[in-house]
Amino acid sequence: MTKRAARSSRSPERRPWSTLSIAIAGLALFIALSGTAVAATGVIKSKDIAKGAVTSKAIADGAVMPWDLNRSTRMWVQATTGDPGAKGDAGSTGSTGPAGARGDVGSPGTPGTDGTDGTDGIDGIDGIIAPLSATAGLTQLPTATPPTVVVSLAVPAGNYVVWAKTQLSHTGAGDSVDCVLKAGVTSIDQVSMKTLPALAAVPASLQAVTTSSPSQLSLECDVLTANGSANFSSLIAIPIG
Repeated sequence: MTKRAARSSRSPERRPWSTLSIAIAGLALFIALSGTAVAATGVIKSKDIAKGAVTSKAIADGAVMPWDLNRSTRMWVQATTGDPGAKGDAGSTGSTGPAGARGDVGSPGTPGTDGTDGTDGIDGIDGIIAPLSATAGLTQLPTATPPTVVVSLAVPAGNYVVWAKTQLSHTGAGDSVDCVLKAGVTSIDQVSMKTLPALAAVPASLQAVTTSSPSQLSLECDVLTANGSANFSSLIAIPIG
């Protein structure tokens, strides 16, 4: 049986070996097996290999295993293997790389759903409408004169519901009496009456809604042929915005 056949029949007992140990083992093997090739039935002896004929470069990695060496050679290789060296110091921390380029702006998100409507607030208390008013006593109405103001009321600019009242009397029989309710210079209501008896006294009332934002309301009256008078006159204005 050749050495290669004998080697393949053994059960390997693998142990860790360094590259230096393998090289030394390979060199020792070829020194032990030095000699020249013989017939197929013979073996290669160490004397058949010239000294220095086989170098480590001629041995393929893994071609020689530790169990291919004799016991004394293995012990020599183990004795020449040095202790592991001390662990080297940790390398310094590398510098921080530059910041990456800014990413693209993301697409807008989907709008959120509308929130539920809040509950309606409680209605406030209605404000108190304070009417504006004016009154007047006896006012003479001379014959054949322009209409005479019998009662007037200054008001802030705005619109109003207006009521006016007076009591008219005259000295002639069957005389005619006219009264006009005005907002500024605009007539907003008018009344005309013909009284029959002499010295008669008749009431007159007028009402209207202003639309021109006046600052002065007034009631004006006159008689046609005889002297007359107006008495118990009043004017009320309620603002409506």
